[in-house]
Amino acid sequence: MSALSIPPPSCLLKPFVVPQRHMFGPGPSNVPPRILEAGAKPVIGHMHPEIFEIMNEIKSGIQYIFQTRNRMTFAVSGTGHAAMECAIFNTVEPGESVLAAVNGIWGERAADMAERIGAMVNTLVVPPGGYLTISEIEKALSRHRPVVFFLAHGESSTGVLHPLDGIGELCHKYNCLLLVDSVASLGGTPLYMDQQGWPMRSESIGNLQEKFSH
Repeated sequence: MSALSIPPPSCLLKPFVVPQRHMFGPGPSNVPPRILEAGAKPVIGHMHPEIFEIMNEIKSGIQYIFQTRNRMTFAVSGTGHAAMECAIFNTVEPGESVLAAVNGIWGERAADMAERIGAMVNTLVVPPGGYLTISEIEKALSRHRPVVFFLAHGESSTGVLHPLDGIGELCHKYNCLLLVDSVASLGGTPLYMDQQGWPMRSESIGNLQEKFSH
């Protein structure tokens, strides 16, 4: 075998020193010591029985923080962008109607994603720093009859925390899924999925399960 003509890079032959930084944005954020210690525990395979126990505990934690008993609760490893893409691509088919509230970059991004898969996207646009009223949302739902209504709860690009009360009931009324981006708000403000009417109607659950089966 020929000798290697490219030597190993010297930067990889010494440990990298990560500086301590205080991060006060919505993410990334500082990790508590107990979480860092957990990351140093032994690695196990994804099919070991302990993994299923861990995933069930994560599911219970998610149900707690969102205050829901909805059995369709699970974690997907990835970035906030990946979560948004996963939710949209698995609930929307080409040609279906999507309504996105746009009061910052995250509403714009959700609308772009839905357009890329061929959905008929309509937007409710308000100036940065603003939010939508219940009346404005109902008028748009009645007009466009979307299968999914997207709303950024914590719009980190403008600092707005959008009110959620009453929106879940409207989505039940117009039989559409409510997709809430809470990346920047989860853990910082209470979320009450069951009380606020987030759980899907039976028709929506059936439609969603059918889409996942394909």
